[in-house]
Amino acid sequence: MLQNKEDLLQELIEKYAKMYMKMAYNKGIPYDDVEDVVMEAFWSFYRSKHFGKLSEIETKAMLARIVENKCIDLFRKRKRAKMMESEESADEMELLMDSPEHDPLHQMVTDENYRDIIRCMDGMKKEWRDVAVMYFIEELSVSEICERLEITGDVCRSRISRARKYLKEKLKDRWNQS
Repeated sequence: MLQNKEDLLQELIEKYAKMYMKMAYNKGIPYDDVEDVVMEAFWSFYRSKHFGKLSEIETKAMLARIVENKCIDLFRKRKRAKMMESEESADEMELLMDSPEHDPLHQMVTDENYRDIIRCMDGMKKEWRDVAVMYFIEELSVSEICERLEITGDVCRSRISRARKYLKEKLKDRWNQS
């Protein structure tokens, strides 16, 4: 059983590490720290009671949330360290915390939107969902998706278009209210 858990962890890392590294980098984590943050997230998930018990989409959502929390943890650690260094850096960190990326309300809305999208994607046809996850979440190119799924570029673009229309239709009421 232990070997199976380790194999599953290795598979998850190989499959999704790059995607979560992009996510962490886009959250403002310095390039040198991105891999550390993502690996900490994988280890946290490995040690959790949910490891190996969730569907693939739930696993990806859980890992995304853990990566996000690890990013916040790193920002907090850096904030404390800088505040100890000087008064000047404390003022800079206050400005950073006032930015929209660190606003708790903004974060809550972002998380809620992400959950809505995941729920909508669960209702999609499998072939659309696979392409949508690779294109919109993993940020793979059309050619990379074609290679993985062994489909033509036209078929891939068609599925992306259909998935986009499906998501727009399902989410239009929710997002038109905002």
